[in-house]
Amino acid sequence: MQVTSMLSAGYLEPMQNISRVQKLTDYERDTDQSKQQKEQEILAEEQALKAKLGDSAQVHTVYHYTMGTDGKRYITGASVTMKGSEEDLNRVSGGLAAEDMQSRQKAITDSLKKDAEKTEKNQTIIQQESEKRRAEEKKDKAEDEKDSQIRELKQIQQEVIAHEAAHQAAAGELGGGVSYTYTQGPDGQKYITGGEVPIRLKEGATPEETLRNMQKVQAAANAPADPSGQDMQVAAKAAALAAKARSEISQETSSEHTETVAKGTPVFESAKSENVQQDPQKNGVMSVLAAVKELQIMNMIPAA
Repeated sequence: MQVTSMLSAGYLEPMQNISRVQKLTDYERDTDQSKQQKEQEILAEEQALKAKLGDSAQVHTVYHYTMGTDGKRYITGASVTMKGSEEDLNRVSGGLAAEDMQSRQKAITDSLKKDAEKTEKNQTIIQQESEKRRAEEKKDKAEDEKDSQIRELKQIQQEVIAHEAAHQAAAGELGGGVSYTYTQGPDGQKYITGGEVPIRLKEGATPEETLRNMQKVQAAANAPADPSGQDMQVAAKAAALAAKARSEISQETSSEHTETVAKGTPVFESAKSENVQQDPQKNGVMSVLAAVKELQIMNMIPAA
C-alpha cells in the first residue's frame, strides 16, 4: 500500500501538537475477493501505523469504500490523521516528517527573516526620511530666524540714525558729531544699533544767553520722537540751568526797578526844568517879573 506523507495546517503549533496526515491510496477496482483482501491489508497497515506511533499519539482514520459486485462495501483506502511528537511522527514515516518539517521550517524561517529584513529596511528608510524632514524643518526655522534677526537689525539701524539726526539738527552749534555702535548680524554684516550726539551745556556771558542756550539744549534732547533715558537726563539738567538763569534775570530786573524809584523826584524836576527851558516865551515872562520884583525891593516901589 502506497502512503503519501503531508503536514496538517497546524504545523506552526508547538512540537507536541505537530499534526501529520497519512493518506492511504485507493486500490483499483477488482474482484470482490481481491477487494476483501485489500481491505484486510489496509486495516493491517493501519494497525501497524498505530503501533509505531505508540499510545502518546492520537490517530484518526477515515475509510474509503468501494461497492462490490455482491452489494457489499469494501475498504479500499483510508486517510489516517496522526497527532503526536516529532519523534513519533518521524518513526512512522521513516524520517520523511523530519525532513519535510525542516524544509518547511527553513522556508518559513527564511520568509520571516526576509520579512524582518524588509521591515527593518522600511523602518530605516522611514527613519532616514523623518530625520531628513526634521533637518529640513530645522534649517528652514534657522533661516526664518536669521531673516527675522536681519529685519530687526535693519529696523533698529534706521531708528538709531533718525534718532541721532534729530538730536544733531536741533542742537546746532551746541552739538557735536554723531558716533555709532555696531552689531554684527547673522549674515556677517554690521548694523548700527546705538549712537550718541554730544550736546554741550554751555552757559552764556549773561543770564539771557544762558537761558537761550539751555532752551536749545532742551529742544535738542527732546527732538527725537522717543527720547531715551539719557536724553531726558540732559533735558532735566538744561531745565535746571534755565530756571537758574531765569532767577538771575528776575533779580537783575527787580534791582534796576528799585534804583529807578529811588531817583524818581530829581529826575522828574530835571525833566520839568528842561520842559520850562524848552519854552522861550515862558522863560522871558519870568525873567521880566523877577527883574521888576528886584527893582521894587531896591527902590521901595509899591506893587500895583
